[in-house]
Amino acid sequence: MKRALLIALAVLAFVLVPSGGAGLLEGFTETVSPEAEDNATEPSVAVDRSDGTIYVAWQASGTDVARSDDGGRTFVQTPIGDLFGRDVGDVDVRVGGPTPCTAGTPTPNCLPGTHRVYVTSLEKLPLLLQTHLAYSDDRGAHWTVNEVAAVNPSFIDRPWLAVYPSKVTATQDSVYISYHDFSASQIWVSSSHDGGQTFVQTNVFANNPLAEVQSFCNTVPSDIEVDPETGDVYVQWITADPVANTTQGCNISQAENFHQVYVAHSADGGLTWDAHLVADTGPNTNTDEIFATLAVDDSGTSTAGGNVYSVFTDNIRGPNVFDIWFSHSSTKALTWTKPVLVNSDKGTHYFPWIAAGSTGRVDFIWLNTPDYTPSDPEQSPWYTTFAQTTDGYDAVPKFNQTSASSSVMHVGGICTNGIFCTVNDGNRDLADSISIAIDKGGSAALVWTDQGRILHGPTHITYGCVTSQQTAYVGARQGDSCKGPAGP
Repeated sequence: MKRALLIALAVLAFVLVPSGGAGLLEGFTETVSPEAEDNATEPSVAVDRSDGTIYVAWQASGTDVARSDDGGRTFVQTPIGDLFGRDVGDVDVRVGGPTPCTAGTPTPNCLPGTHRVYVTSLEKLPLLLQTHLAYSDDRGAHWTVNEVAAVNPSFIDRPWLAVYPSKVTATQDSVYISYHDFSASQIWVSSSHDGGQTFVQTNVFANNPLAEVQSFCNTVPSDIEVDPETGDVYVQWITADPVANTTQGCNISQAENFHQVYVAHSADGGLTWDAHLVADTGPNTNTDEIFATLAVDDSGTSTAGGNVYSVFTDNIRGPNVFDIWFSHSSTKALTWTKPVLVNSDKGTHYFPWIAAGSTGRVDFIWLNTPDYTPSDPEQSPWYTTFAQTTDGYDAVPKFNQTSASSSVMHVGGICTNGIFCTVNDGNRDLADSISIAIDKGGSAALVWTDQGRILHGPTHITYGCVTSQQTAYVGARQGDSCKGPAGP
């Protein structure tokens, strides 16, 4: 009864509580993960913009997936059945091209009129810490699993997923998985051009000795995206510098200050890469309050590439002042603008993620607290924030900020050292990431790990549809926002 009341209040809350100087939320929030699941974290969201179907994946002692047909008001669990059982997690979800039966090729469990959905994750079996790719052609009712979509003898950490959907059939989708290894911490991309059936792996540093020298043994893999018009691929990571990397701790320790952000670009489907520095904010700053995030906007012309956007947390303005910073490239990652401040409020800002729409339009999600030194003893309150720019290509773009969570979604500190949080007893209740996508009407589809006001309490996944700002796609009907194939 209590849960039903909370859900009803969330659905009806069209004007909710502001956070840290932000505006009011217009839209609603809904719980995605099952009530009995109390350890859900690291959600990822994707929207099939052809009909508004929403897919959310997350980890909870393995990978979970759910689908919404009514714009995020209710969710149906669509578990991935795998011969080898549950995996580790580190999930990502994307929507691909038309299902084969839609394209006229009948296959088992293929539902006409739909699009393929893909989910990546780290696996336990058949090979520990390698990467699964699961896909479904019937909206999650059945899944096919490629058990070894990405394989590395040094193991794999934090795979990210990007898809360049075929307009004809999902069997021609280009699917990309990026990650770093656990030894030299190289950045790798596993590429498929047959809808995830077969993959070829490339080392992003192979054509970039300077990037390899700068990044040796210390990287945090931070998103991979595809230009929606040209199919150009972009992959991002953060690192420190050669001296810090080789003298202060190697690989995933994050003992040094990570202060360099890199993006590599591929124009040939992931075979070769050119890498470029987005920003070096200096050895006394730290951009590894993970992760950095990428997006590429839609130029609207098949022969013209979009603007590329890089967003990251950094303490440029003071040792304990962690803000959200934004840079863009109009030259396919070759050159980047000086980073500009995004958030308009004070305090600490973590876990940014972005999604781009039409030219210059970028939507943001991040977590924030008014405290500059958040901690468990102080039970620092955290909120989820949404922001948007419609002129992201400008040297000094404007940003509008809005609340996303209706109340406090976490209290305490947030440790961003990954598995090393156990060494300093840091609070890693939320794990490491949240997510944002753009729905059929051009509004923001957000997901985050929600713990409420209970220190070290159970965690669940919250979905939010935000309609308070402009549509991210010029020409989209905002009346289609927060709607799926079943309405409302």
